[in-house]
Amino acid sequence: MCVIDREPRDLNQAERTILTTLASVVMDQLEVRLAARRVAELEESERQMGEQLRQANAALAESEEHFRDLFDEAPIAYVHEGLDSRFIRVNRTAMRILGIKPQEVTGTYGKSFVPDTPEAQLRVRQALESIGRGTDTSGVMLELRRKDDGKPVWIQWWSRPDPSGAYTRTMFIDITDRVLMEQEQARLETENAYLQEEIRSEHNFAEIVGNSPALTEVLRKVDQVARAGSTALIVGETGTGKELVARAIHDRSPRGCRPLVKVNCASISAGLVESELFGHVKGAFTGALTNRAGRFAVADGGTIFLDEVGELPLDMQVKLLRVLQEQEFEPVGSSKTIRVDVRVIAATNRDLQDAVRTGRFRADLYYRLSVVPIEVPPLRARSSDIRQLVMFFLSRYSQRLGKSVSSVSEEAMDRLVRYGWPGNVRELQNVIERAVVLSRGPVLELDRELGLAPLAGNEAVEAVSEGPAKFVTLEQVERDHIVRILDRTGWVIEGLEGAARLLELHPNTLRSRMGKLGIKRTRHEPR
Repeated sequence: MCVIDREPRDLNQAERTILTTLASVVMDQLEVRLAARRVAELEESERQMGEQLRQANAALAESEEHFRDLFDEAPIAYVHEGLDSRFIRVNRTAMRILGIKPQEVTGTYGKSFVPDTPEAQLRVRQALESIGRGTDTSGVMLELRRKDDGKPVWIQWWSRPDPSGAYTRTMFIDITDRVLMEQEQARLETENAYLQEEIRSEHNFAEIVGNSPALTEVLRKVDQVARAGSTALIVGETGTGKELVARAIHDRSPRGCRPLVKVNCASISAGLVESELFGHVKGAFTGALTNRAGRFAVADGGTIFLDEVGELPLDMQVKLLRVLQEQEFEPVGSSKTIRVDVRVIAATNRDLQDAVRTGRFRADLYYRLSVVPIEVPPLRARSSDIRQLVMFFLSRYSQRLGKSVSSVSEEAMDRLVRYGWPGNVRELQNVIERAVVLSRGPVLELDRELGLAPLAGNEAVEAVSEGPAKFVTLEQVERDHIVRILDRTGWVIEGLEGAARLLELHPNTLRSRMGKLGIKRTRHEPR
């Protein structure tokens, strides 16, 4: 509504009141319209904000679902666990590796998967202490046991505390195949080292030499025992070739393609016998810096030859008996039982029956070892083989030393045949080697200083004739032989011309044998 007056004039009081009222009404209408517009704008803004919030919630839900899929389906194991190792959240990969089901997650503790071995417990303790200090733990290798079947599983483990400090976020990968491959590689390397050691070592024979009735009977038993696969006990004097017989049994057996691992029980100190035979884990004792496989583990699938088994301490005899009966053992410092498939061949130059009677050897172990006893005859009982052995060793050392010695004088051969050989084939081998070294021509001559005095009359034959009264004990034969060699070397034990080299023994082993046999130097001899 509008009032127009072209001529200016003064308004009376009534007109002024009407116009003022009209102006107030117009202004109120304008304010109402502005307020309505602002309300409409606010409502539109609220609607847009609601739509944006709805879209944000939908995006968040989608993101959470995507994250959940990534967490659950990730090829790497993820675990959220409390500071006490209680599981909070676990993905499918972790459950598969650890052998647990979804309903078993609640109430499961990570520490429960760690085996009760010193090395495994130490590693997990160090890892948990690192987490407790609030530091990252990265790339630690842990050995665990699956919950469903108890099988070992190795993982590489990373863990980081959550910023809130309430739990840790753990990630790990399964490295079991890699660890098993490394263990197999280590076993093969150890086995190869033993085989290389055997190849480098000096053996009594390259093959069995001789055709005497006594040796033929031994070879007949070797063929029978090899096929049977039974435990065998080889007895005989020092230097008769017991190790060679053990090799022949192994080579002719179905295990011939697997290693023959040799252990000289007399050359290992009493405190290390268990570790040498059964191995040890890292930290089992002072100096055990790494895990080490024992000889039984290396011989798995093959044969172990326990030479001088009569020297084993009584406490080790108990453990050896268990391996023979159960085919299982625990390495030193470990509670993990290891099963093996090993054939045992033992050898001794002692009278084990006498040792059983005096309590120095367990009767049950003796009966378990001597399933098939094989007695290797001394050289004096197969004197018809001496000529063949002489020519065999002559050929070997002539080639090895680069000499053209091709025959033996009749006088020298006669001395060799008539000698009693208390040191048996090993002594004969050493005598021929020395004679070849000192030989100046193509015909082998013996140095008079060798002292190969023949036995008086028919003593050489009578020593092996029928009747137990004609025999001396193995200890007495061994003692006399060692004393004779010591006299020959002027009681020098070590060095190229020492008694230990002639006897093919380690100097400490020879000193130990001298102590056990009561051998002492009674007079001063030039050294």
